[in-house]
Amino acid sequence: MNTKIFAERLRKAREDMRYSQKVLGMRVGLSDKSISMYEKGIVYPPVGNLLKIAKELNKDIGYFLKD
Repeated sequence: MNTKIFAERLRKAREDMRYSQKVLGMRVGLSDKSISMYEKGIVYPPVGNLLKIAKELNKDIGYFLKD
């Protein structure tokens, strides 16, 4: 999985829903700092968090994982 592609897709999906990082974090039980680190490609979310994020953003998990 390419970190840059993952980070860009996450940011785009969040922005398409018109969520701030804080709002997305609140809706999935994470901090805005966690969302920021995922979007910067510093760390990948654990699978459980990725599933919550994908569901909230109406995306299949594969959208974030495929190169």
